[in-house]
Amino acid sequence: MAITHVRPDDRLHLQSIASLFVAASKIVTVTGAGISTKAGIPDFRSRNGLYSLGHRRLFHSSVLSGPEGRPLFYSGITKMRKVVKLASPTRTHRFIASLRDAGKLVRDYTQNIDCLEEKAGLSTDLRKGPGSRSRLCRSRPRQVDCEPRLRDRGVECVLLHGSLRRLRCSNCFSTCCWDEDGREAKTLAGQEPPCPGCAELSEARTAAGKRATAIGTLRPDIVLYDEHDPRADSISAIARHDLLQRPDVLLIMGTSLATHGVKHLVRDFAKIVHRRAGKVVFVNLAEPARNWDGVIDYWVEWDCDTWVHDLTNRQPALCSGSMPRVRADSTGDGEHVNAMASPGYDRGQGSSRDNPIDLALS
Repeated sequence: MAITHVRPDDRLHLQSIASLFVAASKIVTVTGAGISTKAGIPDFRSRNGLYSLGHRRLFHSSVLSGPEGRPLFYSGITKMRKVVKLASPTRTHRFIASLRDAGKLVRDYTQNIDCLEEKAGLSTDLRKGPGSRSRLCRSRPRQVDCEPRLRDRGVECVLLHGSLRRLRCSNCFSTCCWDEDGREAKTLAGQEPPCPGCAELSEARTAAGKRATAIGTLRPDIVLYDEHDPRADSISAIARHDLLQRPDVLLIMGTSLATHGVKHLVRDFAKIVHRRAGKVVFVNLAEPARNWDGVIDYWVEWDCDTWVHDLTNRQPALCSGSMPRVRADSTGDGEHVNAMASPGYDRGQGSSRDNPIDLALS
């Protein structure tokens, strides 16, 4: 079946899509760089994206294969991290959090490495696992009934490509804080900091009269193109769990669906959604490729934040201020608040919008 093209002036289809989200009980979201552009973080393939600026190689594994590319990689990624640290979640990030608050969100899968989902209140720690199969909470008159299940909902946002939060050792694969021991200054200068865990182990062995062991170097904890993800098994287990939840809507936003793993993820979820007579909604300014016919039902040709604003105007119940609330602490930071009603939400902007990232590597 051909994809239905929905433009901003197509009121009939926009209303039909809005009604889908009200009726849906289990929604899976898959997101890409397009949901973070309003926060001042450029995407990859648009006219002003990172690739157009000549930074394609920065995110390919080949950049680490030679001594010339490694300093560029470390300094470039560190510059991105400095911008990301100042950025705020966009309207789209907060909308995903509101779906969680309503008990409709099965899981958010993101290709982004900016961790804005965390700032919107979504947990990203894979160690929490998938949670219980009964973790989704329907809208019920007695909200207290929902609280015990929501406490075991597991990780809420799966970071498919890692994040800029921490550094990872190339030898022992442990992670450590980027902001300690002057590591950020070193990576900004193109240097590779040594792993403190490896160094401590080697020193202990030397002190005991044993042979010293190799000391690994630290690198950003992200997954580059054509690179194996050390968390792949954990992510696959969570995805299998979510397929068994039989979601009824798949929402894809701000991604061209170009990476191999995400293609498979989307196709697997789309099959389950269609078995339940559900729909797959794709929100992106760029048109999906022809091979997505029969997988994607609606292509909404619109900016993600603007579409979310239109959606919640059509169906105010989708705004977290109107949906049933539950008290649940999934992040360890206390009770969730009304994210969409927080200061700055109505603008749909991040604090860095007027300061786009500068990845000049010269």
